[in-house]
Amino acid sequence: MKRLILLIMLVISLVAYTNAQDNRFDNPTMGFGFAAGGAQGDNSGKDIWVMQYRGFFQYKIISHYLLGQAGVGYLTLEAPGVYGAGTAILDNRFLFVPFSMENFNPFLYAGIGVSKQIDKNGSDYLGMIPFGVGVQTRLGSQLLLDVSGGYNLSSSDKLDGIARSNNNLNSFTDGKNDGFFGFQVGLIYTIGGRDRAAEEAKRIKAEEDAMHARELAMAEARRIQDSTNAAKEAAHMKDAYAAEARRIQDSTNAAAEALRLKGSNITEAQRIKDSTNAANAEALRLAEQKSRDTIIVLIKGKTVILKGVNFEFNKATLTKYSETILWRAYNAMIANPNVNVVITGHTDNVGSEKYNQNLSLRRAQSVKNWLVDKGIESNRMRTVGRGKLEPIADNNTEEGRLENRRIEFYVEQ
Repeated sequence: MKRLILLIMLVISLVAYTNAQDNRFDNPTMGFGFAAGGAQGDNSGKDIWVMQYRGFFQYKIISHYLLGQAGVGYLTLEAPGVYGAGTAILDNRFLFVPFSMENFNPFLYAGIGVSKQIDKNGSDYLGMIPFGVGVQTRLGSQLLLDVSGGYNLSSSDKLDGIARSNNNLNSFTDGKNDGFFGFQVGLIYTIGGRDRAAEEAKRIKAEEDAMHARELAMAEARRIQDSTNAAKEAAHMKDAYAAEARRIQDSTNAAAEALRLKGSNITEAQRIKDSTNAANAEALRLAEQKSRDTIIVLIKGKTVILKGVNFEFNKATLTKYSETILWRAYNAMIANPNVNVVITGHTDNVGSEKYNQNLSLRRAQSVKNWLVDKGIESNRMRTVGRGKLEPIADNNTEEGRLENRRIEFYVEQ
């Protein structure tokens, strides 16, 4: 039985060593423990297994390598018909941890202590040397399981109160020393040490915050790009309008000069010039209203993409330039009073599916509200948000994501 216990403890140590990882077991700063188990004397050849108990205080010496246990224990060593000795033991053990894993902490221990036979008056205090192996594992944030087994060697042969003969020597020293084998299983309530769960939660929160910040930064960059594109388009349209106005003005000047050279009267020339100026002003007005008056053709069963309808960053608020495109939709609805449409909002793939679904629906509703404010009947329109589920371009490029952020009109049949 003694050899079996030692073999089991050796196997535990070897398995722990084979599966050792980089993550170390978090040794607590201190802890209070209680253990119970079995013990068998190594004194008379007739010793039997008995119960033993031990309470102890565990403390850290060197973070990952060396711990201490100061404890007091009790057991009644017994060999029927030979002796019985109720023994108290006070000792201090040093736990050497050669390696550790995240959840297991195998150790070797050795120490020094004293024992006294408390059921016999006048018994001596005897020196004791405990040594053995064990392992600790965590059951909770502040609770450890401690399993250990080994040998307690007495400094004399008085542990059992019977002198040893030369034919009955100690198993370890081959001398006249008493001792006993034992194993114990105990619980340790710990104080101090790291809270891995809190650290992991903090790490995950930091990663989520960083990801959200990156998403916001990317969305802001896209919004700025959209605004830049809209500004370029507006500048281009302005240049075109100005060029058209200059052409009309040049034609007017040429006509006036021709009238002058032909000797036309001043009144007729002035009339023509005034008429031309009025035409020029009307042309400018029409040019500025070009995007508003452009007709969108609504065909039942067909879908129209309202390119240029944009929103403020991370909101469902329409940009000022979007109204230029929405006037086209308004004119199309006025021109087709019997048509009903489904207004569908789409987004790119940045952000969660739930967030994009809600944002696309709110943006579609903003378009409907704009048209209702301008006089289109609310019951002719219904809104749908499809989020990032129906891309029409590659979301891996900025150009593709820009195309995917869109508002569509589907003409119901």
